[in-house]
Amino acid sequence: MIELDRLAQIRIFADLPQDRLAWLSDRVSEFSIAAGDVVLREGDMATSLTILLDGELVATQSAGGEHDVERYVRPEAFGTPCVMASIPYPVTLTATRDCRLARLPEAAFRELFVSCGSFSQAVARVMSDWLTALETAALNRSRLAALGKLAAGLAHEMNNPASALTSGLAYVRRELDALEASALALGRHAVSKEMLDRLGALVARGAAETAGPVCQSERESRLADWLAARGVSQPWRVAPALAARGVAPDDLAPLADELSPAQLDAAIGWIARVLDLRCVVDDAAQGAQRIFDIVAAMKSYSFMDQGPQQEIDLHDGIDNTLMVMTHETQRGIAITRAYDRSLPRIQAYGSELNQVWTSIVENAIEAMDGQGTLAIRTRRDGDDAVVEIADNGPGIPPDALEHVFEPFYTSKYALHAHGPSLGLGLHIAYRIVVNRHGGTIGARSDANGTVFRVTLPLAGRRAEAHENGRLAGPVL
Repeated sequence: MIELDRLAQIRIFADLPQDRLAWLSDRVSEFSIAAGDVVLREGDMATSLTILLDGELVATQSAGGEHDVERYVRPEAFGTPCVMASIPYPVTLTATRDCRLARLPEAAFRELFVSCGSFSQAVARVMSDWLTALETAALNRSRLAALGKLAAGLAHEMNNPASALTSGLAYVRRELDALEASALALGRHAVSKEMLDRLGALVARGAAETAGPVCQSERESRLADWLAARGVSQPWRVAPALAARGVAPDDLAPLADELSPAQLDAAIGWIARVLDLRCVVDDAAQGAQRIFDIVAAMKSYSFMDQGPQQEIDLHDGIDNTLMVMTHETQRGIAITRAYDRSLPRIQAYGSELNQVWTSIVENAIEAMDGQGTLAIRTRRDGDDAVVEIADNGPGIPPDALEHVFEPFYTSKYALHAHGPSLGLGLHIAYRIVVNRHGGTIGARSDANGTVFRVTLPLAGRRAEAHENGRLAGPVL
């Protein structure tokens, strides 16, 4: 028989009266294992409560590469939440030296839980502590995972504009010498000041053309033939730069009538290089602006250098979220926006709300398998701001819809590309919206898609907390 004082050292049994400890001792089965043996394996379903009486156990977890979670040398019970919730063990327990253990069958565990108030309270405390710790760990893990995804996506997004900026500046550096040579050629061939003014005016009015590739090719060909007929050197090189800025033979004909062939050649060479360099500089500026916009969106998304609570514009938060998720949406997701711009700014935890939008949008992208339409709508409903995010995926099954906001609930709708999630993403979103902001979050779904609706109080109003309400939120 197991010593009663040994059982009393275990946290969930510490408040049991002597008669209950004796009852417990009669129902546990003692066993021993050697160093290196596995007691519980990660992913196995719980059928009993495992109790360490003597020895040492180490808990390891395989997620992200096997690593130690914790070591146990004092009497301890393992699997309380797993037995209560009928969920798999989250860790593997291995003996590091010879151990003396015991098992309490699930039926006896539940009987004691129902019949003994002190035991049920102890189990409730363990469950609460475990849930809080797991939520905190999952939140930190999801933030790190999101940070990794965002960093990879942002690196990809910034690669193209950065490459354009780098190559553009390198091209400008090379072409500056050619531009200087063209300017010197104008002076060498004694082009008058009045003609230089006309050349400058022609360059100033040049604007980028948006013609299709076939039309543009025809323009370049006609212009190259015209230039070649007038003895301009390398017409195939200068024609694309001129045609891209809308310069046509009719624009150059007056110059050809007044300039000698050598002067015309120098003038055309100077015009082409100036227009070409302007085009390259414009492209480089667009690349730099794109990088600036991405960085600004990321700073706004994370509310860097700002306090935890701010007065925010909901639309800015949604747009910043979509900006930093461009690498996920640009492959095949069409985004439509129907914003009510009359919505006032609200007092909120901006970075946390952005986490809500991220979670909902990620679920929508996964539901649509990366191909579909994401519709985002905002409007006012009395004293609330309403945000609806809709996808045209296959929808959430009715039996799953009631549970999508519950902790640890996962369905096919919530599966991630890198494997099943912990089922905490939407639950964390629920807590942020309901508990942190006094709002509501709910969903409706059918075969045509799913709509998540978030309502947030305006003007700093706080709705009553929904702690006692249905955890799944309203089904709309």
